[in-house]
Amino acid sequence: MIKVLLFGEMSRVTGKDSIEIEFKGSLRLLKEKLSSLFPEIRDLLNLALFAVDMEYKTLDFELKGEETVAVIPPVSGG
Repeated sequence: MIKVLLFGEMSRVTGKDSIEIEFKGSLRLLKEKLSSLFPEIRDLLNLALFAVDMEYKTLDFELKGEETVAVIPPVSGG
């Protein structure tokens, strides 16, 4: 089971700050699964960065099924 942390607009739109799902595979496939579960955040997912256990990873990174994945949306500030 992996824990997926959602932040910012993704959390607001889905009404969730985290979800737990059974998943093994690449971050790319996880992104596709999240897009299927929450089509309303698909565009944000395409702009997001992914951190696994507090380290940024590429979409080719393979999840074993016990990690915490933070989906980091684009941010701006002033």
